[in-house]
Amino acid sequence: MLNDVIPPRPLRAVKSQPGTAAFLPPLLLRLPGAGGAVVVLVATGVPGPLMVRMEDGRSTPLASFPAEADTPVAADLPAGTARIVVSGTGVSEGAVGLGYYPVRGQFPAGRLLLKLHAFRNGSFATPEGGVRGLRSRWRQAEGAARHLGLSLIALSQTAQARLSLKRAQYQRFRDAFVEDFNEVPAEGAAPAVVFLSAAGDGRSPEEIAACAQALKAQTDRSFSWIIAASADRLAREGNALAQAAGDTGRIVPAPAADDASLLKAALDASTAPDDGLICLLGLEGRPTRDAVALIRAAFAAHPDCQLLYTDEERCDASGTPLAGVFKPAFNRHLLEAAPYMGALTVLRAGRSRTLGIDPGFAAAAPYHLIVRTVAQVGAGAVRHLPRIAYSGPEHPPGFVEPETARLAAQALEGVLGVRVSVVPEAGTHFLRPDFPLPAVPPKVSIVIPTRDRAGLLGMALDSLIGKTAYRNFEIIIVDNGSVEPETFALFAEMKATWPDTTIVRDDGDFNYPRICNNGVAVATGELILFLNNDIEVVEAGWLDEMVALALRPGVGIVGAKLLYPDRTIQHAGVMVGLFGYASHWFAHALPDTPGPEGRLLARQDVSAVTGACQLIRRDVWEATGPLDAERFQEDCNDIDLCLRARRAGYEVVTTPYALLIHHESASRGKSRNKLHRERLKAQHERFDALWHARTLVDPHSNPNLDRKNLFAALADAPQGSREARTDAI
Repeated sequence: MLNDVIPPRPLRAVKSQPGTAAFLPPLLLRLPGAGGAVVVLVATGVPGPLMVRMEDGRSTPLASFPAEADTPVAADLPAGTARIVVSGTGVSEGAVGLGYYPVRGQFPAGRLLLKLHAFRNGSFATPEGGVRGLRSRWRQAEGAARHLGLSLIALSQTAQARLSLKRAQYQRFRDAFVEDFNEVPAEGAAPAVVFLSAAGDGRSPEEIAACAQALKAQTDRSFSWIIAASADRLAREGNALAQAAGDTGRIVPAPAADDASLLKAALDASTAPDDGLICLLGLEGRPTRDAVALIRAAFAAHPDCQLLYTDEERCDASGTPLAGVFKPAFNRHLLEAAPYMGALTVLRAGRSRTLGIDPGFAAAAPYHLIVRTVAQVGAGAVRHLPRIAYSGPEHPPGFVEPETARLAAQALEGVLGVRVSVVPEAGTHFLRPDFPLPAVPPKVSIVIPTRDRAGLLGMALDSLIGKTAYRNFEIIIVDNGSVEPETFALFAEMKATWPDTTIVRDDGDFNYPRICNNGVAVATGELILFLNNDIEVVEAGWLDEMVALALRPGVGIVGAKLLYPDRTIQHAGVMVGLFGYASHWFAHALPDTPGPEGRLLARQDVSAVTGACQLIRRDVWEATGPLDAERFQEDCNDIDLCLRARRAGYEVVTTPYALLIHHESASRGKSRNKLHRERLKAQHERFDALWHARTLVDPHSNPNLDRKNLFAALADAPQGSREARTDAI
């Protein structure tokens, strides 16, 4: 937890009403201009659940939110907050404490204050349990405060308390960059769009009328609209439905009232040519006024496109836009987990008629059509248009209804030919294809660079051997100049414990890629796993999961989900182009952070994964390797290898189902002197020369997102091209 090493700063308790405990906000946050600051509060002393309320000087509530004891929660501190009140079972004056952390950078002295607080109050014992000297304690406090500060930023960036700020920012973005496409493609530039809708019994004439109004407002009139309703409903409400659709839509009968049967009838009624465009349009939302123009312009620019999907926005019950849903370019593994393409997906009419809509899949029928289409056309024919073209109601990601998830799993099983499990997650459901291992699992060569630090390496090896269910692996320890007797004793012990262990000696200067390449040179496995000597195995099935994915056709490199020892996220995939280089997405966030549309809860394609735990097939290594030991001696080499694999047509995948602990930089430390910083800068410049990282928008990110933010935050303005794109680097 965040507060295991550095406790929160205590808030001063004041007299309170019975059954509550009240505290004064910190003085710095009560000064003029501090309103709207974010604090991280930690309640102690009483088991939750708790309610935290912020009040002004007249006890008028300004904000409230739930909390759990001993669990940090981020919250905006409204201007004028005079007291913070905690209530809950067992809460009374003196029975509960409330502490806070200032988010680093919240005010000029925040970082220094956090470091001083860590120095005075942190728990920094030596490995033997002794007390550190002042200089050592200051260094430890500096590192701990840096990590805590980043974790606090992650917590505040992903907190529910920031929703109001995010909604205000989205409204500003929307005013400038939604419905801003003013071009209308020429009549013959691209086919017309045929919208297909299902007027099930749950869809009112008012919803149909609202959608009709949105279509009437289209800047591009090259479309038609087919609405299917059951014969029984037409007999009852035919006139009302026709009146709602007006002259914009054509209503056709269907034999049954379920949405899949209705969509099938609408598709069957379409006379679009084979290269024409069909779009399944849900009546719960409506297209933006430039949706047709955007779609046709994209197909005009990319006539080879077979499937197109767009960004969209979520609205409240009154239709007020709340937030945008900014999607990645085509992401095969994410699609096999959730219907992330959303509500405005456009397909070629001929292929869709051939594949058909199967009413047996009920609400999962559109997903069934999409995954079969993708299986036929391949990644290069799928494009994502990073513009908002649809407004719809709020709903969780994934498959909300269990029955829909079950049918979607059945649909995906038919495409993949493997069993697909349904994974419940926080009120929704994701899919997990269970890719099997061969009867004889392939050998994995685990390459571990090291230099002394026998205690650290011993921890990694003990957990690797003792907790890993997958047993067909060899261990290759590449020793970069160790001198301590304890290290050599550990090597001898390892050879006795795990006979398939090889020690490779490398006495050169530290050069991570050269060290790893030397390990690969003696490897005999069909797969190669680069593993840091500070990785701790905590779950038995991690390597089974990674190997199963690596053996899947099309996949080249697989990465794991890594947590810091305090269980915040260290690695859940790398986004290239962040901060002008590449960064770990959602680093320092809480381990169950879902990410945008739940992406961190599922397997997904990414552009790169960290070399701290990176599995690559031998044939991919031979096609794209080795690690570049000339240009990237310390940094960038793992990202460069992944991008070379991507350029060669292989996928890079990260999975939350392989979970490990990464004691990052424990082996070589965090300290960076001026010379070291200059070396890293030079390597980053060489990386940019190769991959244009300063301008690259990662295909698995979105040009509407901030390229200087780890948490998929909306940019003030688009930071890259909004043209339709594939997943290519």
